[in-house]
Amino acid sequence: MRAVQTLSLVLWLVGAGCSGARDSRSLSTDERPQTRVEVRNQRPIDFTVYVLDGTRRIRLGTVPGMTQRTFVIPPHMVIDQGSLNFWIDPIGSDQAASTNEALTVREGDEFSLTIR
Repeated sequence: MRAVQTLSLVLWLVGAGCSGARDSRSLSTDERPQTRVEVRNQRPIDFTVYVLDGTRRIRLGTVPGMTQRTFVIPPHMVIDQGSLNFWIDPIGSDQAASTNEALTVREGDEFSLTIR
């Protein structure tokens, strides 16, 4: 049994080493600009921010009350859709909100949303 555990660990380490080398090469030749959204929370409660992908919500992160955070939007969301909707979910409350209209976004754009 110990030999099986050792073998699986070695295979994992070899796989991790190979994937790291492949990733560093692909980043240098195929680097894409990151699309970022800055969320400003002007309310005293914390909010969880999601970007909508059809019927799925993809969590970007949490913005504590009276602060701001910047999130990177997953690249496939920008390339596939070109326009985005956001879902803002207050922590500890059953009231949530979404953006009323889709925002047109291109790769590398930086924009902000304000929670009031």
